[in-house]
Formats: sequence, structure tokens, C-alpha cells
Amino acid sequence: MKVHYTGGRVDPAIIDDHKKCVALVKSIQNHHMDGNGWMDIGYCVDERTEILTREGWKTYRELRVGDMALTLNHGTAMSEWHPVLEVCVFPAMERDMVRMEGFSHSSLTTPHHRWPVERYRRRTGTERQKSSDGKWLPTGGVQRSVTGYERLWVTSETIGYWDRIPIAAPCADLPTEAKWSDAFVEVIAWFWTEGHIKPGRGAKSTSVAIYQSLKNSVNVASIRSALGELFGPPVDKFPRVGSVTDGVPRWREVVNRHLVEFHLSSDAGGHLLEMAPGRVPGFDFLLTLTKAQLALFIETSMLADNAGKDRLAQKDRAAAEAFMFAVLLSGRAASLRRIPPTRSRNTDMWLVTIRQQRNFAPRSAATRKTARFEIERQKYHGEVWCPRTENQSWLARRDGSVYFTGNTMLVCPHRKVFEGRGPNHVPAANGAGLNSGHYAVLGLVGSSGLTKPTDGILHGILDAIEYLRDKGGAGKEIKGHRDGYSTSCPGEPLYAWVKRGAPRPGGGTTNPPEPHPSFPGRTLKQPPIMKGEDVRTWQRRMRDRGWNIDVDGLYGPASSDVCAKFQKEKGLPVTGAVDRATWDAAWQEPVS
Repeated sequence: MKVHYTGGRVDPAIIDDHKKCVALVKSIQNHHMDGNGWMDIGYCVDERTEILTREGWKTYRELRVGDMALTLNHGTAMSEWHPVLEVCVFPAMERDMVRMEGFSHSSLTTPHHRWPVERYRRRTGTERQKSSDGKWLPTGGVQRSVTGYERLWVTSETIGYWDRIPIAAPCADLPTEAKWSDAFVEVIAWFWTEGHIKPGRGAKSTSVAIYQSLKNSVNVASIRSALGELFGPPVDKFPRVGSVTDGVPRWREVVNRHLVEFHLSSDAGGHLLEMAPGRVPGFDFLLTLTKAQLALFIETSMLADNAGKDRLAQKDRAAAEAFMFAVLLSGRAASLRRIPPTRSRNTDMWLVTIRQQRNFAPRSAATRKTARFEIERQKYHGEVWCPRTENQSWLARRDGSVYFTGNTMLVCPHRKVFEGRGPNHVPAANGAGLNSGHYAVLGLVGSSGLTKPTDGILHGILDAIEYLRDKGGAGKEIKGHRDGYSTSCPGEPLYAWVKRGAPRPGGGTTNPPEPHPSFPGRTLKQPPIMKGEDVRTWQRRMRDRGWNIDVDGLYGPASSDVCAKFQKEKGLPVTGAVDRATWDAAWQEPVS
């Protein structure tokens, strides 16, 4: 481990204003990344990669800070909407990139780009034993079986055979109470796929019709039933009221040769067009649907479109994009492909395919000759970019294929520790030939201004070192940057501390004892997943006790598993739910 300082002047005011710390770190990174083209925090993708927001797919040129993006909570394996905190763009230059390409996946990323993966663990089914001479005995021909999986972060260059990238996840933020009736959702689905907006005079027309073949009697009955539930019984004809309507929504049914035509008055049609203007379902409307209503919308749309099992094809790309949005919200994976014109059709079609898988294993696919999938290094000369989100992940799309991927790791939990390239990545700060042997940890002190590290800075350096030992295999050695390299870094005061053995100020522990908060009054359990600050407080305490747990405020399967193991360790009833006894034990029981 090599300890560094920033060099130059550091404003002492950062001690009293953490925002100044953030600004200083960003200025250093901007100098490195924009001025020198280095990637201090860059785990990036190419220009053709898009991100899913609540307004639809966006390129990095369209994306703005504050846009709500769909992210993956890697601890709960559920998707969540989170704001984009930063859009990091790196200048165009020649770079080595990793291309993973095939029909079911397309990505072009920097080698250290991070991926959330599920890795399956396998065993032989028998416990190995040693003979009297200490040698392992053969286990026999027992068939190997999958026994479980763990969620990990890997990089584009280290992704393994058993690593599966999530391409879909159930959304934790879906409404639980219906805003619309099921009949209205069903009618919208029939309208956008099989509907027509009647031409009007002057003002924009709101009179619409839905068509269905007479031979599809089941579909005709479904449309008739939904319209009846929504607008009441049909009428023989619409009243003539001139240019002003009476405000009553009506519908009527007409058989025209082989078609059944359902005509809606301007008042009834206006309701449909408000949610699906131009016969394109609005994202705002889709975001208000419950899980059951999303399933109803998707099933009805595919039934009406009749493009084949788990497929939907539309001439209007915007309409196809809206349908894909609904599929992804429902927790299923989907891809979008352009179908070129044919002799019988002179326009493009856009095909949305719902995939049955929720994960994709690129390394495994690359080893199968039938998969037609490749992983290779290639030169890339364009810009690279990455968003930053709280969950350190986002839903990406490239050439129609969709997957969850990682983002940059400039995350500030207000502990004055900023993570750069992270564990298991070679740094670039120690000097030529020295980066493979040591990590680099930088304290926010300089050669003038703030030169003496505060206790908070020293605690932060030691916290970072312990983190790298735990997550990145760092050794016990702690040296200054000047050890082995001719430089004044990390400055005299910080280097003197290193020479004293880098003691923790006050002789305390990494995480000082946290005051025992009162039991929140409710038992934390799942399913369904419980949310709240009480969940976050308990998770933070368990993490401080050494448990591997995400502090996300969501009490899901991962939290329940940690709870059960903790209860077993402390001799409590093993329920996987945090009751008062389990809550109190988290603060009262000694750390084993």
C-alpha cells in the first residue's frame, strides 16, 4: 500500500465543508481524465450504448444529471429507479476495448468496466476425505450439481465461465394500487395495436375506432366486454351535437364485411388518446400500471398484434419502444431488432422479442460453437462514457440487446473516502514499474495550505486500506509514495505518520461503537420487501459488525439471510426476521 497526497495547495476550508472535498476530488479527476486522458474512475462504454430512463432510452448526449434511470440493486436482485448523479464522458482517443458480440448480446467496454453477475457454485455431491497417509481419496463418479450462487462484481476482462449478467429484474418501484381499471388498460392495448384515429376537420380529431376480424370471435368478445365495462352499453348512433360535445363517452359496434368495427365518440376516444397520443402508449401511463396490469397490457397487445409467440412487430418504432418499455418494467427481458423492407412491404418493421432468460453468460456462450458469440479485444477511437448512480449500476442497450451493467465508483458516503479504480485493479499513481505491487491511497492534504492530516483523513486512509485488504487482497505493508520513487509525496507530516506505523488516531477501531437506537416498533421481514430508514440502520449496524450486506434500506432475501445467520450465531430463534430481541442483540451482543 502506498500513501499519497495531492501536491499543490489544499484549501484548509475543506475541513468544515465536505462539498469542497467533493469539488477538489472532481478537479483532480477532471485534470487526469480530460487533460491527460487517464481513467481514474472510468469503467466505460462506447457511444452506441444507451441508458433507460423514465422518458425512454437516451444516448449519453441526451442524458442529463437528475434523469431517473433504471438501476439494479445487486443485493436484492431487483430493479429500482434512481437519479443520474453524474454523466462522465472521456475524450476520443485510441483505446483497447473488450467487445462481446452475438445475436443475444452486444457490448463494447473498457477492460475494467464493471459488471454485476451471478456466479454459480458447483460441488461433486460428496465430501472429500483423506486416507491415513494424508492423501485425498477419490470421490467417485458422482454427478456434479449446482448448489447455489453468489452475486459479485467482475470486470469485462475477468468475467468467468460461470458468471451470468442479469438482463432483467423485477421492479421494486411498481405501483401496488391500481390507478386505472383493468378494462381501461385492456382497451388501450387493443387501441394502440388495432386502432385507428379518424380524420377530423379543423381541430385535432379525438374520434377513434378499433377493428377486429369477424373470424376472431374471442377477440371481438373481449373488446366488446371491455368497452361495455368502461363506457356502458353500446348505442345505435352518436347524437349530432355540432362542434361541441355533450361530454358523454359512447361507443357503437358495426359489422363491415369481414371486420367488426368498434367506433368511439370523441369523448370516449379522447380518454384513449390522452394515454396513447398518436396511438403510442405514453411512458407516464405505463409507469402507473401495477404488475398485473402490465401483464394484461403485454398479453393483450401481443394477442392483437399476432406476430408470433413472445413477439410483437410494428411499423412505428416509437410504438415498439413503448411496448418494450412495458416488458422491461414487468421484470422480463426484451430485445429490439429492425426488420428491413421486403418485396411485399416497402417499410421497416421493428420487432420486439420477449426473452425467457433473465441472465446471459457471455463466457459460456463464447465457448459454444453453435452460439456464434465472440469475446475479443479491439481498438476503439471514439468517446467513452458512463453514468453514476447510487446503485452503481444501470440498464443499458446496444444494438437492440439489453442488460444491466456497472458504472463509475465515485461514491461519497460522507466518510471522506472516494473510491477510484477500486479493488483488484492496478493503479497508475505509484510510478513506472511500481503499480503492480501496491495499491494507492491519497489523503486530501497538499504541499501548502492544509498540509497536516486531520484525524478524519487518517481514519479515512485506514478505512480504505482495510477495505482493500478485505475486498482486494491487499497486504499488510504501508509505505509512502516516496518509498521506491523519487518524489516529495506524501509530504512531511503524512509521511511521518506512515513511518510511525500508520497508527489509528486515539487507538480506536475502524467503526466506533454506534449508539444503541430504539427498536423501530415493527418487525423487519420479507416478503414483501420492506423499506425504510429502520432497515438501513440495522443493515449498517450488521455491516459494521462484519457481515456482507448492502445498506440500501430494502429488507429482502439477502438481508433475511444475514439475519438468520446472525440469529443462529447468537442462539436466537432463527426466523430471518428482525424482531426486538434480534435488533437489541445487534448492538448488545459482542462481535465474535
